[in-house]
This record gives sequence, structure tokens and C-alpha cells, in this order.
Amino acid sequence: MGGVRLAGRALPLAGQVLMTLAFVSAVACGQDPIYNGDFEVGSPESPPPGWTMWGPERYKDPANYTRDTADPHGGSACFRVHHPADTSGYIVSSPQRPILAERNTKYSVSFSARAEGPGASRFGFTAYETIAPYVDAPSPGWFTFEAEQEWKQFRFEASEGIDFYAGRSRLLLLSFKATTDDGEENTLWIDDVVVSTEMIPEEERLIDKTELEYEPLQHRLSPGERLEFTVDAERRLRPAARNVGGVSFHCVAGWTGQPYDRQGNYTLDPKLEEAMREMRLPMTRFYAVGEEPFGLEASIDKAAELCRRIGVPLDRVPLELEAVNASTKLDPAVWARAVRYARRQGYGFCRWEVGNEVYATIWGVSTAFPTPEGYIEHLRAVSDAVRGVDPQAQVGVSIHPHETRWGNYVLKRAAGSYNFVVPHFYTGFSDYGAPFERVALTLNYRVLEDALRLNALIRAYNPDRDVYQYDTEWGLHTFGPNEERPDNLDRNANIFGTIHRAVRLIYYAREGMLRGASSWEMLTRVRAQGFGILAQEAPDKRYMLYWLYYYFNRHVGDWVLETDGTAPWHEPGGGEDGGAGSGPLTPVLATLSEDGGSLYLVIANGAWERTVPCRVSLRSFAATGARGILLSHPDPDGKPLLERKEDAVSEFPVGLSGGVLTCTIPPHSAVFISLVR
Repeated sequence: MGGVRLAGRALPLAGQVLMTLAFVSAVACGQDPIYNGDFEVGSPESPPPGWTMWGPERYKDPANYTRDTADPHGGSACFRVHHPADTSGYIVSSPQRPILAERNTKYSVSFSARAEGPGASRFGFTAYETIAPYVDAPSPGWFTFEAEQEWKQFRFEASEGIDFYAGRSRLLLLSFKATTDDGEENTLWIDDVVVSTEMIPEEERLIDKTELEYEPLQHRLSPGERLEFTVDAERRLRPAARNVGGVSFHCVAGWTGQPYDRQGNYTLDPKLEEAMREMRLPMTRFYAVGEEPFGLEASIDKAAELCRRIGVPLDRVPLELEAVNASTKLDPAVWARAVRYARRQGYGFCRWEVGNEVYATIWGVSTAFPTPEGYIEHLRAVSDAVRGVDPQAQVGVSIHPHETRWGNYVLKRAAGSYNFVVPHFYTGFSDYGAPFERVALTLNYRVLEDALRLNALIRAYNPDRDVYQYDTEWGLHTFGPNEERPDNLDRNANIFGTIHRAVRLIYYAREGMLRGASSWEMLTRVRAQGFGILAQEAPDKRYMLYWLYYYFNRHVGDWVLETDGTAPWHEPGGGEDGGAGSGPLTPVLATLSEDGGSLYLVIANGAWERTVPCRVSLRSFAATGARGILLSHPDPDGKPLLERKEDAVSEFPVGLSGGVLTCTIPPHSAVFISLVR
């Protein structure tokens, strides 16, 4: 049996295929929604009337887009779309007769298709705010389907107000591409393209999070030539979000064989246990706790024992019970059993994360939740079961922050059944050769803005409840130039990934957009260093990321202090960056201990080459001593696992005189400074 791919998900085919996207269209001024969808309008033109070549000019060859009478699905003609190897042209419905998006409208798009050879083809929606001039708008995007040599019918449904919004995506074109691989040659024939509409209830609409009011990302510094600011110990901004410096485990019996093996034996090297304790982790997380071979209760016991050994408070630790990649789900009664057992043992576990990346279906992974509706139903049942045992329990919902159906839709439909939201704010970039500044700064500033928008959306759907973000996996996550998996890509964890995380941690702790965050992952193997913190194979060595968390958690006080001043500014380039993601080249976190005796500074330099002089004026804090630590490494392709600590960590010289601290922040570095009265 073949499979249609919808945004990376494989769906079964049985003759006609139904895929639900979310797209809207309307008939304007009496026009048909699509012109010449049956290709019966006889014309010598190529492409045929009602259709236009799209993509780079050099690939717009009329010979590749022709009306074909040899073997139509119906009538006397169909449309032949040929894709030569190593090209990227495609076809769209005429921009002169676009589909006009209307509010609360669902459009069904059906067509018949066949292909010359096996492989995936694409159907998509191209959206614009205006045509003449062309102004791009958010679009439902491209969706993959499998055509065969015989004609097969496909049907797509889409709803305005769920996957896109008519206020921005006003004009839509239907798009067809013969292959998903630009390097591949193939030919696609399409026929009988039909667009129909029906109204949907207003209450089914989702909130457009881009229209929500929220305070945008605050940088706490202004553009200037120098890093020069004042810190006043009496100007407390807010409590620091100290719980963001966590690191997650895989499972209790992790994939590396630690901290426990599959037989339930404790296998963690004492040196690594001590190293974890020295990280001063504010939180961690385990998943698949209910799937261990030694049983649910024993797994909870072992998670509690490990947290006791390394000093992590249990009330900050989310436990996720179900299988990795959400391949199976547990009966709500099992969740209730876990809560009841943890309470009986007095462990303090109170956060229960329902499912891990339950949306994995969008990547083509078979899961227990092929639709968001199935997950929502499960979440509600689990939430009721958990709260039936412990009314104060905190239930977490798994969402994808950028997929409407698995994010916005789930938050709306499941509101009332969750206390915290788990977005997994990984950051990936498509260009392995992307500049360091883009990785460290631009992408982070975008994600941080996304987190603030998500908070606004959470508040809108939960107006009378305290619902918060508590992320249980995040980090730099990208593939290599030769399609290396993120786990094997050194840049995810070497100086690229380390400074990327340092910038994120500064904002997380300072701005408090997340109540807790635990990044990926504590234990890895030496052969897969892409997210490395510690490795049992090298108990005397530490990954670069280890030292980031080691020093960061020592340099976050209890109170965030205002920073008034300037910093050199990062402005993204054009093209893919689109101007979004500007901010300081050197973001700063300033915090004060509860007793007021210590003041801490964390500064990251997101420039690869630029050295930045720094001058800090201290107010209401008579410092008698200062110490600095520098974390940096010269090689953008260096291994994350350090041979010696000194290869990345060194003492950092700071000057202190007359209430003024001076130093120079090296490029691609994180600096940790502690001052005492």
C-alpha cells in the first residue's frame, strides 16, 4: 500500500486520499474558484490558459508545461507537468484569477493525478497579501502526495481560521510540482482540478497569535558603540527564573545504559554522579518512565533516587510516562497509579508531562496519535485521572510551537486540562555554513519572540488559570552538510551550540518567559557528541556544554537587576533573515543574591571576530572583589568533548576601581563574573 505524505507524515492510501490542511478560498465577483481546472479550454498556449509557470526564470520552459490529449482522466485533455533533473520550476493557477480568501470558509480541493515514475509529488498553496506588486503572506505550504502510473484521485480540505488567516493570506494560488527532489526527473499529469466551499462555525476559529498584544522581547540595552551600562543593586526587576538551567535525561534506563541499565542496576560512574551534583541543576526530566522493563513503580523509585544523589528537587522534575516518539500510549489508570504511588512514597513529584513530541507524525513517524484530536482526547482523560488522585498535580501538554494543528489547535481544544505547556524550543538552521552571529543571535532572538507570543496565546485560551511554559528539551538542532544527524553534528554542542545556549539562558533567566527549562541531553556517547554534556566512556572529561551549565547555575542570583546602557547591535542580513532577529551583540544578565552580598554578571559575545570593551558602573553595591571566568574555543569545527578543561575555560581578568568594573569581552565567548561586597 502506498502512502501520502502530509507535512512529513505518512498516511495510508486506499484509492481516494483525504488530507486535512486548513486553507480557505472564495468565489469573487461570480468567478469560478479555479479556471480551466479540467484543461478542456483548447489553446496552442503552453502552459494552458488559467495556469502560469513559477519559480526561477531560468526554469520557465513552456515545453515542460503542456496540455496533453493522449491519456486524460476525463474529457479530452489533461495537464502535463515535466520536471527536468536539477531544476526547480513548478506551476501555479493564474495570478490574474487568484482565489480570494474569506473568513470562516473551508475549501475542498480535489484533483486526479498520475506520474511517469515512482516518487513523491507536491501540491501546495502559495499565498500573497497583494499581487502587482507581489507581497508574500503566510501559507499552508507544500504537501506531499504519491501519484502512481494509473490515475488516482486526491482530495485536500483546508479551513480559514485554523491554518491561515484571510486577513493576511488574502490571495491564494494552487501549486503543483512533479517531484519533491529538485535533482530528480519526473513527469506529473493532473486533471479535473475542482475547488468547492462550505462555511464553518465562527467558534471553530483559532486565535491568530500574531494579532495578540504582548510586550515584545526586551533587550535591556540600547544600540551603541560600546558595551557600557549601569547596574543598581536597589533596582530589582523581578525574581530570576533560576529553574531554566536544567538538563534532561533520556530515560531512567537511558539509551547509553546509564544511569540505570535495562535490568535496573545503577550504572553511573561515581565521577559522573559527582559532576552532575556539581552542575547544581535546578531541574531535570525523564521520559518513558512507564515503559521500563523493571516496571512503573521501580522506575519512579529510581528516578527519585538519582535526583536525590545529584541534588535535584523532585517537585521541579516532570515525569513523562509514555513511549519515546509517542509510539504507544498508556491507559489513564496507569497515570493515576503513578501519581498515587509517588504520593504514597512521599517523593514530591507533581509535574506529569503527557506524551513526548506527540506530533512526530508530521515527520513521518508512526505514533499513537495520528491526529491532534486523538491526543486531545487522551490528554483530557489522563488529566482527569491524575487530578482525581492529586487535585494539585500539574499536567503538561506537548505541543509543536510552529505547527498550527499541533500547537494552537491543541491549546484551544484542550484548555482546562493542562497546567503547563511543553514546546521544545529547539533551533535549527538549514545552512550549515551560516554565520556564527546568525546562529548565536538571530535565531535565538526569533525563538525568544516566539516564546513570548506563545505566552500570550496561552493566556488567551486560559484567562482564569495560571498556565505556564516548562520546556523539557531544547538546544541547537541542525543537520550537517552531508545530512549528518543532529546527534552527530559537532556544531550543535561545540562553541556554536555553547554560545547559542548561553544567549538563550541569559534571556530565559532574565525575562522569565519560561518558568523552567531543561535542555537536551545529559548523557551521550563519544561517537555522538551533538548534544553532549557527559559521557560514561570518558568519565574524566567534560563536554563544552557541561562547563556552560556549571558556571551559569553558579552565576544566577535571586533577583534580576536593571541594566541601563548600550551595547553594539546585531542587525541580521537580508534574504532568509528578513530583518527579524536584531538585538545586542553582547546580551547581559545581572542578578543579585537574596542576601544582597553577591552580584553576578553573565555576558555572551555573539560575534565570531569582534572584541567588545566593557564598562560597568555599580550603584548601591560597594564591591570589594571580583572574579571572572571565560568560556570560549577557537575552532568552529572543534570537538565538543574537551581533552582538558583549560582548552575552553580560563580565568578572566576584570578591573575594579571606584565602583566601576572594566574588562574586554573576547569574540565567541561567554563570561561569568561574580562580585562581592
